[in-house]
Amino acid sequence: MNAHFRRMAERLWPDTLFGRLTMILLSGLVAAHVLAFVLIALDRLAIEDELGNKFAAVDIADAVAILDYVEPEERPAWLDRISRLNWRYVLGDGGEIEAQPSSKRLQANIARLRAVLGPAHDANFVHFDPPTRLRRGILIHLKDGSPLTLEIFPPRKIVSLWLPAALAVQLCIIALFVWVAVKLATQPLARLERAANSLGSDLRGEPLPEDGPQEVARAATAFNAMQRRIAEQVAERIQILAAISHDLQTPITRMRLRADFLGDSDAKEKLQCDLQEMQALVKQGLAVVREYNDIGPPSAAHVAVEASREPS
Repeated sequence: MNAHFRRMAERLWPDTLFGRLTMILLSGLVAAHVLAFVLIALDRLAIEDELGNKFAAVDIADAVAILDYVEPEERPAWLDRISRLNWRYVLGDGGEIEAQPSSKRLQANIARLRAVLGPAHDANFVHFDPPTRLRRGILIHLKDGSPLTLEIFPPRKIVSLWLPAALAVQLCIIALFVWVAVKLATQPLARLERAANSLGSDLRGEPLPEDGPQEVARAATAFNAMQRRIAEQVAERIQILAAISHDLQTPITRMRLRADFLGDSDAKEKLQCDLQEMQALVKQGLAVVREYNDIGPPSAAHVAVEASREPS
């Protein structure tokens, strides 16, 4: 299981730094945003539940006062008027009385209702399905002793249509800002990559701009210093190559003159062939010097160019 989960995580984990930073930042911000959203929603629901319970206790007390006031034969006509969306009134009793509610929340609600009703009325929770106890109601006795049952319906959680849309818009805004932030953070790395790729073929390229954040500026400064050091070292070697190529031309010329006095022989032909090969190598060295004559400081470049212009 662990190996399978690890392989799946490796497949989902991006290969690029841009993708990894985007995933980490976006996941963290989305998790924090959703957590804050859930906590605010739960707090709001708790407040609404508390206020709703207080309103329900007052409304039930008013309904009981109305039924106490009217004549018994008039009470059935008032039941639909005083009923609400989440509960309705039924004349009569039924169900199993719950002596002690199971939760502190229910205990607080029934205590609040008893306090609002006053000592002339009692109120107790009843269950209409004793085995399962899924349907709950409240049994109240009016002043004349008539039972009144309050059937409670499960509350319906209604979520506004604009709420998921607002959350989706917020998450899109977070994703956009994360993309912009990661793009700005990784852009100097891409620029450094392009400069490093072109460094091998062109040591005379423009240096990187040493601006931006401190970390990026320091990296650009270090890269430019490395480029200058490499250029100076190459220029130094070009100087050596130019000096050697220049100095070899004099002994090659003397050897050619001496070979001309040898007369016709196999040794003369072999010596002239060797001298031609040496002259070709010297010319190749001078060609390299001319190609890289502007690398490094001006003094080194000047020496290399002047050496390469010497007559062969």
